[in-house]
Amino acid sequence: MLKMDEYEYIRIARFKFGHTIRKISRDTKKSRPVIRKAIEGKEPKYNLSKPKNRPVMDKHRETITKWLIEDKKVKKKQRHTATRIYKRLVEEHDFKGGKSTVVDFVRDLKEELNLIHKEVFIPSDPKKRNGCEMDWGTATIELNGIKVESKMFCMRAKYSGKIFVKLYPVEVQECFFNGHIEGFIYFGGVFKKIIYDNLKTVVQKVLKGRDRIEQGAFISFRSYYCFEAIFCNTNSGNEKGGIEGLVGFARRNFLTPILKGESFEEINDHLIGKCEERDLDRTHGQTLLIGELFEHEKSDLMALPSKQYNNYKLILNVKIDKYSTVTTKNNRYSVPCNYSSRKVSIELGLDDVRIIYKNKVIAVHKRSFQKQQWVLNPWHYLEVLQYKTRAFEESMISMKIKESWDPAVYKLWETQVSHHGECRGTKDFLESLLFFQDKPYQEMVTVIQWAIESKTTNTESVKMLYEMLNEKLSPIEEVEVRHIETISHFTLPSANIEKFNSLLEEIKYG
Repeated sequence: MLKMDEYEYIRIARFKFGHTIRKISRDTKKSRPVIRKAIEGKEPKYNLSKPKNRPVMDKHRETITKWLIEDKKVKKKQRHTATRIYKRLVEEHDFKGGKSTVVDFVRDLKEELNLIHKEVFIPSDPKKRNGCEMDWGTATIELNGIKVESKMFCMRAKYSGKIFVKLYPVEVQECFFNGHIEGFIYFGGVFKKIIYDNLKTVVQKVLKGRDRIEQGAFISFRSYYCFEAIFCNTNSGNEKGGIEGLVGFARRNFLTPILKGESFEEINDHLIGKCEERDLDRTHGQTLLIGELFEHEKSDLMALPSKQYNNYKLILNVKIDKYSTVTTKNNRYSVPCNYSSRKVSIELGLDDVRIIYKNKVIAVHKRSFQKQQWVLNPWHYLEVLQYKTRAFEESMISMKIKESWDPAVYKLWETQVSHHGECRGTKDFLESLLFFQDKPYQEMVTVIQWAIESKTTNTESVKMLYEMLNEKLSPIEEVEVRHIETISHFTLPSANIEKFNSLLEEIKYG
């Protein structure tokens, strides 16, 4: 094959100096057909007349082909990679070649078998994009010094690229709905279309094409806000590439280094600030800022409903067990003991759990997203403990009072036990607490602290101190004279001391 300098020599000799083909062939020692091709302008290139021999791999061609054909019957995530094929050849066929040799061979063989499908993407017109995209991601945060894996709710406007990000402890229906509610408030309206993956909280069953059987709760939520749900094809995250990119962007730019805080609320406030800062950026190919684009997009949003969606999951006919608790989502929540063995309904919200008996809320607890937790309210057990005083010290109730209530309350129990013994002291302690059952918690703490300081901790003294406290707290109303019409103009005459003195003299001397 001609080299480029030889190709150049032939063309200069022919067209610049007018040499014949015969002379050029004699000078270059090249055949006349080769010289004619160079004169015609055909550059020297290396062309394979037949496939290159691969003696090391060709003897394994049939085996590898069989593996690749069988892969078509299993899910993509469990198919052979080139690395896995290399390892199997080493382990099962005593292969002595290199890994790169196998990788190149597998790539070429897949092309030959037409197993590589290169998808072509259609560029979209930014001006015609509408609606928004939603997806979940994961991120690590630090709460009170402990690293926690959190779920990241992400929403992105398709036209402007404006974003909303919020963290949750878990990925459940209540968090999913709350993310939408908070997102709609943040954007100032409801998008007409929202694009989703096939999330379990949304889709009950995937049908042919884009048809889906949606979850009943999601249909209720979607109907309340009147938006249209659009679902991607399975394993087609590229159909909502903007939100897929946001998940990684938020994790790298908003949550790196790991955010630290005392609560999810504190960290979410920080994330909202970061989302608002993003309004000052430009997306690729745009001349306007994200915030400026959203001002144009905002007019196309639907108005928010006058009343916010009731984001509670209703669970019916739950029986109260022998511990006076109901179990939901692997956690126990207490109810007053006088409702034992009855059936109740549970309203499961994002932040709280409400337990209802015959349309009456009998207990409200802060929701726990951990597992196998006992969420107990000590007030629910005090009346029963009066008859089981020996059970108090080793019960979860005493531990709950010690951990969750003001230290003065547990100190009152210790003081009364030291004065009267365990049985009598515990009974007095419980009686003292029950006196405050329908009174403000802080007033109870104030009275107990006062009782401990004054060393008068028996029940009757605690009750008396409460009455004294209320007397001190009750304001004395001053009545101004001008408000009483009958005496508004009444005046007292000035005292005349001379008359008083004369009266005394008259009494003295007669």
